[in-house]
Amino acid sequence: MNGRVLLFLLAGALGLPAATAAQGKAGVAVTPYFGLALPGRDLLLRPGQTAGRDQEKQGVLGVFGGRVSVGLTGPLEVEGDVAWGSSGLKISTLSAPSGTDADIRTMTGRLAYRLKPTIDPFWLSISGGVASIKRTFSGRSGQPSGIKDATHVGAVIGTTLGFRLGSRAALVIGIDDFIYNASFDVAAAGSAPAGTTQSLTQNDSRITLGVRLAVVGL
Repeated sequence: MNGRVLLFLLAGALGLPAATAAQGKAGVAVTPYFGLALPGRDLLLRPGQTAGRDQEKQGVLGVFGGRVSVGLTGPLEVEGDVAWGSSGLKISTLSAPSGTDADIRTMTGRLAYRLKPTIDPFWLSISGGVASIKRTFSGRSGQPSGIKDATHVGAVIGTTLGFRLGSRAALVIGIDDFIYNASFDVAAAGSAPAGTTQSLTQNDSRITLGVRLAVVGL
């Protein structure tokens, strides 16, 4: 089992008994944040290239974004999130740049469950939902990348730990895991034919630091 998934389940198991008492207030909060995204697996293998040698992988990228949380009665919140980042692709086996950059925009909608209420000095929540991951490709030095932009839909799970800074603000640390299948249409390049890459399961991790600001209630 993936270690991040195990951590997610463990947090839920440890906090569930206390969650029944975590009756947070209804309201709205916004959280601007920044962090790092860590792609876990190879992203693509172009048609005509050699498996085990020529796979391309997204590099580690900095991300920034924001989240809106709508607290419901009890320990539940509905969250919407959007983030952006950019990094280059690299040949996995060589750790060498492939000459292609990829901008990423992620959007998520999820349901969060507060294991400790946000009115406590520190609090914890777990969440899960649907994620949209859009990649826009560009070649370096003004050259075309040969990869068509694509959007993929998958699942996201996460854990958020908050530390209250006052009556309306909290410092929050988030850990998220994006799981989805990705394939891309690519143009012919040299002797390599045009085609669609094999669908590969992606498992991208993200760790973020932000400030949660209560706008109404919470």
